[in-house]
Amino acid sequence: MFEGLLDFLSSLWSGSWPEAIGEITDVGTARVRTRYGYFLQLIVSYKFSIGDDGPYTGEDYWQAYPFGSNRQVIRARQRFRTGDLVVVRYRKADPSTNKIDRSVWETYE
Repeated sequence: MFEGLLDFLSSLWSGSWPEAIGEITDVGTARVRTRYGYFLQLIVSYKFSIGDDGPYTGEDYWQAYPFGSNRQVIRARQRFRTGDLVVVRYRKADPSTNKIDRSVWETYE
């Protein structure tokens, strides 16, 4: 329980983590239920290495909620392709804790 909380809290400062170049391995969408209804969420899976260490894998999510539309998620889904490169931020002490750099999502906000 506490490990998950630590990962969540440390990810809030992920912009200061070291970065690596990752490769997208899968892209999809999921329907997410909230108290406001159903929304689409973009799911991007990726892998990356740090020198000879790795590969590490990750999965990150983006949704236009609460003010956007499902149409934005569909457009974003069409722009990501398997094999595309993305900037990944990782926790130096534990690279298995990682996120896609926020700049990748800013295009869609």
